[in-house]
Amino acid sequence: MEENRVLLITTRSADESDKRLFLKEREIRSLLNTLSVNVVFHQSFPLRQINANTYIGKGQAESLSPVIKYYEADEVVIDAFLSARQENNLERIFGVPVNDREGVILSIFFQNAHSKEARLQIEKAEREYLLPRLKNREANFSQQRGGVRGAKGEGERQIELSRRLLSSRIYSLEREIEKIKKIRRTQRKKREEEIFSFALTGYTNAGKSSLLRALTGSPVLVEDKLFATLDTTTRKMRLPDGIDVLISDTVGFITNLPHRLIDAFSSTLEEALSASAIIIVSDLSHPDALECFETTKRTLSELGADDKVALHILNKTDAIYDDLAYYRLRNTGIKTVECSVKEMKGLDSVISALSEIAEKEYASFVISVKNDGRLYSSLPSAAIVKAEYEGEYVKALIRVKKTLEESVKKIIEKIKA
Repeated sequence: MEENRVLLITTRSADESDKRLFLKEREIRSLLNTLSVNVVFHQSFPLRQINANTYIGKGQAESLSPVIKYYEADEVVIDAFLSARQENNLERIFGVPVNDREGVILSIFFQNAHSKEARLQIEKAEREYLLPRLKNREANFSQQRGGVRGAKGEGERQIELSRRLLSSRIYSLEREIEKIKKIRRTQRKKREEEIFSFALTGYTNAGKSSLLRALTGSPVLVEDKLFATLDTTTRKMRLPDGIDVLISDTVGFITNLPHRLIDAFSSTLEEALSASAIIIVSDLSHPDALECFETTKRTLSELGADDKVALHILNKTDAIYDDLAYYRLRNTGIKTVECSVKEMKGLDSVISALSEIAEKEYASFVISVKNDGRLYSSLPSAAIVKAEYEGEYVKALIRVKKTLEESVKKIIEKIKA
């Protein structure tokens, strides 16, 4: 299939540094690369103020019309958040479809969403994005009113009908998503009572999926693309001290991630909110690793989960880009360990840190009960760390989450009775 030919527009504010501009342009190109489009031309414009009608200046926009024709661009992408009005006016000037930053990210999410829940979430976000744009998208039907003053023409009636259908579908999607949320919460509540859980968070493409695969040995999708992971992946891991934990890989964050998408994936991000502890993974090879860390912290704060951050993992120590950023990331006030998943170095330190965090949430005690099978039928197998048989009795080391300690001790008292 032939790649879509895209003309890319970026802007630069008066106070924007060369480095910030470079990183911003690098990121939008990475996003477009994830969609496998062909950027045939790139234009950067200075932006002194936002034009309410066209975002960039009207003259700037008009100067690109012959360029679009020359390069036979199928579409224009502007790295900004456009209003429906701005998008429509630019399409009239360019003569080709216009996509903004949110539209690009939505397309990536749609492409990479696989589970039923993720697809429902992205469909809802996409329809909410389209709703205010519908009038402009369908204005080609008719812009004229009927013969009676104020009566609606066929085109406007069609637009109104489409809007109602779109709103109805959004409402239907919200109900479906809420049903799935309830099921997930029930499953998660039972799981959280019995086992300690970690959530891997961080900037997109920081190496979270690679880290999960290295720690658990389980197959996990790993791609060098932004937002390769949208569906939460959870794997069980046994720590050296025998404690079983769950580790979840959550959707990555990005600078200027639209709130609509944060809201859309709220149920997916609930994995991070509900985890026993949150881990931030930073990519030391990123040219702006410090800003990526700050973006992650801000997003977690917006989600009300920043107080659960217990560990900061500095990944890709084999390819450190900025020594100053590296120094600052080592001194954020969060417990920090370093590793290179690619070279399989430092993973022992990561595992030790996970054990140290999890151990604090567990209680251990030794019991002696009759060896009649009731111990094993009454307690989860993971709670019985070690057992020694002494005639008619079994001496066992029990380890459970502190939240379950009292209830487990009551069960043991019943067994003894």
